[in-house]
Amino acid sequence: MNNYQQTADSALKQFRATAVIDWLDVEIRTEHPTQHQHIRKALKEITGVNRWWVEAIDIQSGDVTDTFRIRFHDKLANNYQQLRAALHALARRFTFAAEPAIAGIEVSCDFWHRQSSVEATRALTYRLQTSLFAPGTNHRQYNGNNRSNQFLDKPGNRINPEYNLRIGNEDDAISWQCYHKRTDKKQPLPLRQQRARIEVTLQGDALQQHGFGLLSGLQHFPFETLASLFTFRRPIATAQMAKGDLFRLISINWIRSYRDATAERGIHSFSTVGQRDKKGRTRAESSHLTADKELSNRVRAALRNLHP
Repeated sequence: MNNYQQTADSALKQFRATAVIDWLDVEIRTEHPTQHQHIRKALKEITGVNRWWVEAIDIQSGDVTDTFRIRFHDKLANNYQQLRAALHALARRFTFAAEPAIAGIEVSCDFWHRQSSVEATRALTYRLQTSLFAPGTNHRQYNGNNRSNQFLDKPGNRINPEYNLRIGNEDDAISWQCYHKRTDKKQPLPLRQQRARIEVTLQGDALQQHGFGLLSGLQHFPFETLASLFTFRRPIATAQMAKGDLFRLISINWIRSYRDATAERGIHSFSTVGQRDKKGRTRAESSHLTADKELSNRVRAALRNLHP
């Protein structure tokens, strides 16, 4: 086990975990077509928030439409009553033809170190990145300094906790990010606000599959049910797998080395080892992995306490 993970294993109790809605996309339909800048202007006047992301859907001639997607952040995304009041005020200006619906959501789990230790937060970031078990594709890490990606499907590449781990693509129904959050809106955060963060984004078919529909259902949505999207695994020690069988130990070490199956490249690297049971049937996941219950339980508890 490397120093990063040793530190994280011994220090998890020094972190408190919270869950938030990072952003929420709401789709509205108006009785009469209008331009999206009018929606933005109204939202600014209603909320006092200057910048708004409003997407016009199926634009008609004259740059008008009756369907818009609005992205809410911060307090409005995490306080259903405030969000409902803002939309009611908007509906008084542009009468809605249907009840607002959820069109996308990003849920984040943050780990805050109680003494704001950068080293400990970096170590836990590494633990999260090297244990995240996600069914997405295109595992990569983004280096914000030179705006480049390093693709972790390539054997030999290794996770660096200074970078942003990304799984899935922007237009996928589900995608993940995991990183050491040190900035917000491109501005540095004070130490007490820095944390290890893991994000899951849902859109398209994934919304209905996980129980999202009309916006009115958000207030009582059981966010704990999303815990299955925050899944963590760790490799079983080779000696433990071998159970005293020297030849089996050699075989396990060889296949892991040959396939470059190591948490240092990401749990997805185990997708090519231990995939068959004794009868040759495909397993749901590699037999070389075991659950990281400590991380999973902390995330589940944080999601349980998320009440917009």
